[in-house]
Amino acid sequence: MNHRHVSAAVVLASAAALLATTCGSAGASPNAPVRTAKATAWKPCHLPSGYQRFVELDSARTVKGQTVVRVTPQTCKVNKANDEDVVYTPSGAARSVGFASGASVEVLRDTTTVKVAPQWLVKHKLANSPYFYFRADAKGRITAMQEIYHP
Repeated sequence: MNHRHVSAAVVLASAAALLATTCGSAGASPNAPVRTAKATAWKPCHLPSGYQRFVELDSARTVKGQTVVRVTPQTCKVNKANDEDVVYTPSGAARSVGFASGASVEVLRDTTTVKVAPQWLVKHKLANSPYFYFRADAKGRITAMQEIYHP
């Protein structure tokens, strides 16, 4: 093979790899985890803008085709001398909450935030902690839920 043929082969192989990478997730299952940005920096007891409360995820199940989670509202307190010393305390009774259509859930995998469908919570174990913050619509259904990072 001469130099031009080798260069053309390298360009074609690179283009094929790029195309496979770009199109590879197009046929992915809606329940498959999708990797997103790196996990946010550690900010203990910080409730992001738009999120309404801290909760402990007690369980998740499917009821009549919908994912329902059992959560306990929590207050959060951080030791000012050691920001890794965070204590969550129940602030109300546990309750069941359903998800709104199109709701997003983000869980942690190592240092990466992974976006999953709410149904994922039913059959998978969390890698980090059972604590989340969430926001809900006017009907009280969860529209977004994100696992809280703990070092």
